[in-house]
Amino acid sequence: MPRTLILPHLNKSQLKQKMNDAESLDQFKRWQAIYLRLTQPGLSVESVADACGARYRTVTQWTWMYNKFGPDAYCLAGRGGRRKGFLDPSDEKRLLEELRAKADKGQIVTARIVREKAERLLDRNVSKDYAYDLLHRHRWRKVQPRPHHPQGNKSKQEAFKKTSKTSWIPPEKP
Repeated sequence: MPRTLILPHLNKSQLKQKMNDAESLDQFKRWQAIYLRLTQPGLSVESVADACGARYRTVTQWTWMYNKFGPDAYCLAGRGGRRKGFLDPSDEKRLLEELRAKADKGQIVTARIVREKAERLLDRNVSKDYAYDLLHRHRWRKVQPRPHHPQGNKSKQEAFKKTSKTSWIPPEKP
């Protein structure tokens, strides 16, 4: 298999500096692969991939990117953006503040209500998952009161707890 040469955009010391300055492990691996391919020309791509903890195809792709775009474009850039939200973060906060006011008054706020409000603001349909994701993004959690019987008597319940057996013994067979 023909070997792909690494174009000398950077020298060895500059590549070492790039590895030292890497902000993440992934970025370090990329620079390490280029460094090994440049400093060890006899080393196979498989060996470089093993040393970097990557696959053969990944190392060849990194090599191509480095040769074509140079070291400035070689850095990992986050995908960025906000892919899951239809509303702006400020609009989401405003929506949840309205609902917080209702919740503070004792009204129950459900994901269905969040979804309906969001649909009115957006003039389009959104999924139920969007409402749950919106609540999760703003660290809202499900808080639900423990169910109780409307005719329950607290004092009788406490008395029962004190007089009941703590373990069950099966009845003897006749």
